[in-house]
Amino acid sequence: MKKRANPYNTGIAAEYFILSQLYRMGIEAYVSQGNKKAIDIRIIKENGDSISVDVKAVRDYSSFIVNNIAERKNHFIVFVAYNKKIEKLKTFPEIFIVPSYNINSIVEKYKKERRILKNGLTKNNYKDRWDLLS
Repeated sequence: MKKRANPYNTGIAAEYFILSQLYRMGIEAYVSQGNKKAIDIRIIKENGDSISVDVKAVRDYSSFIVNNIAERKNHFIVFVAYNKKIEKLKTFPEIFIVPSYNINSIVEKYKKERRILKNGLTKNNYKDRWDLLS
């Protein structure tokens, strides 16, 4: 019997993947530690200003739960979709970068949950928008 995937591990993998990509871009960034944090990554710009990043990850590919996302200045949400290939280390996940002030315009409501659908991220051109963080 296959062991059930741990969603905490998926989130940690995504945070460090994003941190690695930021370092590759020459961006000074730091990951926050802990399980109940409001900000996953802090970016320090050359002028001393900072950007906060919340990373949301899914092993599959359909939707991301965003119940705790709020609009804040200089705050971005990075969505990481592993598309059922998290174990395939040669396959990169899909990355979508969204300013927090745009989240409410793409939220879908399902019962008591607020979700972002991957097709909403794609059609609004948020895929690979690394320029928003640099």
